[in-house]
Amino acid sequence: METEDTRAIFTAVFAGSIVLANVLAAKLTWIELPGLGGVAVPAGFVAFGVAYLASDLLVEYHGKEYAATVVNGTVVTLVIAYALVFLAIWMPSAPFYGGQDAFVSTLGGSASIILASVVALAFAQHLDVRLFANLKTRTGGRHRWLRNCGSTAVSQGVDTIVFITLGFAIFPALGLGGEPTWGWALASIVAGQYIVKLLVALIDTLPFYVVTEFVKQPV
Repeated sequence: METEDTRAIFTAVFAGSIVLANVLAAKLTWIELPGLGGVAVPAGFVAFGVAYLASDLLVEYHGKEYAATVVNGTVVTLVIAYALVFLAIWMPSAPFYGGQDAFVSTLGGSASIILASVVALAFAQHLDVRLFANLKTRTGGRHRWLRNCGSTAVSQGVDTIVFITLGFAIFPALGLGGEPTWGWALASIVAGQYIVKLLVALIDTLPFYVVTEFVKQPV
């Protein structure tokens, strides 16, 4: 497969995974961590891992400028997706439709969570793009595992801290929905979710190597 053939594929996978991850985040799943016990994480964590893999591949083959443009476009796409969801919630239900309450509870997230997810996405993904490009330059294109794991591990940590802090503490304290969570409870949520995301970042090194072996680098 030629490099240019991957542009649309990686872009679509990134944008689609981000939007889907935010939809799947409506469900909390339980992950057992050996020696650490269980932790509740949004079910979209795998989709987020796919998105980070796609963004790294975008930088690898198409450069940080194009990848940054894709991130900006995806942020806009996510905002539009949320707007369309709330439009669907606002639309009157058919007289025989009995699933409105379930529809609202599943897709109608609080303002604090929605705003936090958009802010965290914009900040962390741009950081990931810059870190990946910087590591690739500093290593002269060698050590693919380092730029893949390193950029994702750092940016996933930033994403987790920004999202949890804004969505569960600061925005609720400002009256944007929900009760604020502080202190150890907040820190434990951040730590638990980051550990799971870090494991996903390590696992996605394998598909990164597979793709970079299969797709030709530009000459």
